[in-house]
Amino acid sequence: MDEFQCRVPKILFGSGRFQSLAGLASEWGNKAFLALDPYIDSSGLVDPLTEDLKRASIGTVRYSKIDPDPDCFAVDEAAEIARKNSCASVIAIGGGSAIDFGKGVAVVASNPGSCWQYTRRKDHTPKVPGPETLPVIAVPTTAGTGSEATHFAVFTNPEIREKSTIVSDRIIPRIALVDPELTYSCPPELTALTGVDVLAHSVEAFINIKASIFAKMVAIEAIRLVGRYLVRAVKDGSDLEARENMAWASTLAGIAIAHSNPTLPHALGQAAGGFVHAPHGASIAACLPHIIRLSYDADHASFAELAVALDPLSRDLPLDRRAERSADLLAELFKDINLNVRFSDFGLKEEDIPRVAQIAMTGYYTGISLHPKQMDGHQIEEIYRACL
Repeated sequence: MDEFQCRVPKILFGSGRFQSLAGLASEWGNKAFLALDPYIDSSGLVDPLTEDLKRASIGTVRYSKIDPDPDCFAVDEAAEIARKNSCASVIAIGGGSAIDFGKGVAVVASNPGSCWQYTRRKDHTPKVPGPETLPVIAVPTTAGTGSEATHFAVFTNPEIREKSTIVSDRIIPRIALVDPELTYSCPPELTALTGVDVLAHSVEAFINIKASIFAKMVAIEAIRLVGRYLVRAVKDGSDLEARENMAWASTLAGIAIAHSNPTLPHALGQAAGGFVHAPHGASIAACLPHIIRLSYDADHASFAELAVALDPLSRDLPLDRRAERSADLLAELFKDINLNVRFSDFGLKEEDIPRVAQIAMTGYYTGISLHPKQMDGHQIEEIYRACL
């Protein structure tokens, strides 16, 4: 068996666990920076929390000017606020954007330099977050990115129309508080898009040519849960069993992708999403089915396992047909959740494709190189055209 390592946060899972958050925060200083999704901030959900924190002698600084796919320069501004207020911890509540934003604040508020300088890119040597990086408590309100379980935080630089990622064990949340009740209000379209992100993380973690046995084990369970519960969660948001299992699948997929780099779908989706400022889940959804259709013949064994995880009845098919069935099942799932996303929906144009393909090939080359079917620049341009 090959060597591998595991790094996961302390995970507190269960309906109603959000009520225990104030008691958990007291371990990390007497003032917390609250990075809040704007909807969550306006909903009143956090008001009782701030009162509980106050009773525990913990002051708070609330910040909710967080856009989807957070802006690296906004992180710098928020980090200055956290620094001036002597915040000792970050509590991030929301979807992946809010959690990533909170991670960025935790780095920049306590380390020299700007957010973008810490992102991992070929055009500069990234700064490394130091031991003074603020502790993060992550509370996801969508079953989507799994950021509560990863050492990644993705940011957009609007000046160059690109996304890049801070990668550091120091931004793994100290606590991931996963309360499925917080996802109950997600509308069907958002449930579908975030659910596809869960699927993409787990599929890419599983098919990665260098995936560890641990990553594959966690990923295949997440895929199984998505296959069983995503359609139910989209069609009936009050289905508590489906919501709970999708929340757990999201965290599992986050753990999986943290131990196995994303591959081609994220490479192409991230490059396009940064260029046209598309929502993360939607930019991945635009190309995931097509890429799986192109890729299954490169690794029949792995894609056959994907098919069985999504539909146990596939196990009786011959190996090559099982592998092909993985692509069919993905297309059927998209149809069942009424999801038909194209890159042109977000403003990507035919003339943009060479530039976006170049961004993918340079900024996300590692993910491309770890995909089971190798693609050159011409083939990547063709994928963008097929998904336009």
